[in-house]
Amino acid sequence: MESFSKRGEERLSRIEDELLKLRWNPRFQLSHDEEDNVCDLVLSGGGAKGVAHLGALWALDQLDIKYKRLAGNSAGAILAALVAAGYDIYDIVEELFNLDFMEFRDGNWDKRLPRLALIVAVSMSYGMYEGYKLQVWVEKMLSERNASTFGKLPRNGVGMLAPLNNRDGPRLEILASDVTHATELRMPEDLKLDRYGNLRPHSFPVAAAVRMSVSVPFFFQPYKLNNAMIVDGAFAANLPLEIFDRDDVKKVRWPTLGINLTSSPSPSHDTKDLFHFGLAIFDTMRHGQSSMSLMNYPTRKSRLVDIPTGDIKTLDFDITKAKKEMLFIHGAREVLETLNGEKGKGLRKIWNFDRYLKLRKRWSFPGPDEDYFDEGLE
Repeated sequence: MESFSKRGEERLSRIEDELLKLRWNPRFQLSHDEEDNVCDLVLSGGGAKGVAHLGALWALDQLDIKYKRLAGNSAGAILAALVAAGYDIYDIVEELFNLDFMEFRDGNWDKRLPRLALIVAVSMSYGMYEGYKLQVWVEKMLSERNASTFGKLPRNGVGMLAPLNNRDGPRLEILASDVTHATELRMPEDLKLDRYGNLRPHSFPVAAAVRMSVSVPFFFQPYKLNNAMIVDGAFAANLPLEIFDRDDVKKVRWPTLGINLTSSPSPSHDTKDLFHFGLAIFDTMRHGQSSMSLMNYPTRKSRLVDIPTGDIKTLDFDITKAKKEMLFIHGAREVLETLNGEKGKGLRKIWNFDRYLKLRKRWSFPGPDEDYFDEGLE
């Protein structure tokens, strides 16, 4: 990785060696696909912390894992969209490590207005920044792959993608929250509902869907969709891990892996005024949503990668390259430990699809004193 420090490259090199050992271990089997290890992938929200998703994607790429369908919320929506457009991990890393996230703060109101005027301005527009620059950047990236709408996303194998049949549904699902109707918004399929104007999902811009998903209240202005106010998807579900699940275990063809960004406890927030207090409330809510990953049932824990993000907050758009590097390495390491069954993570043994199916068949929601890992699953 050219963008990494010498120490960072050394740490990644050690992780890469372990990933390659796992890749060629005969016990490692992510799925039953005839050609590749494939999965569906769900990426959580987390703002600037989303750089950790890059490390997870890099580690999965070292294992030669390909994706059938992707879902993302907020920061995860950005990465999911880029992968679904056919980008490979190295192109994405190069772009995001050299990108100044501060460029997405349209107008810099916080620098130009006194605090009271800022609060008044936010109360009128419901957000300090328009989010337009972020949407334009996403649109530019997708257009370079001729994948600007949901209908144009590739169905063939390209980049990190495995081929996808039409009967399997959309390549990409973007999550947002409709506060007007107090419900989640799943794009593209929900776009055809009456309340959103009976839109054509296939021709809807992916960048607009991403813009809705990243609309952190008070920070980015809500997106208006046919009179509905749309905000960050974390209000509905920060990590909708079960979004692609089939109820009939006999029909499960590959697993869904979830990448979750965690911090415990969450870094302290500035609550000096109403604006910052509102942002702190949102981040607290997101932290609570992420903590759901700790729920003790097998169909979640066995396929969930929890990545610690330290003292980095959701809206730390001035994040340094050193912190980006730290998040990346954390993401790569957690994928290795989870799929390798280290430290009681994942399946607590090397990830194997047959073992996962046994868990799916045997357990649903165990009681608080039940342990779903035992010798009977061998």
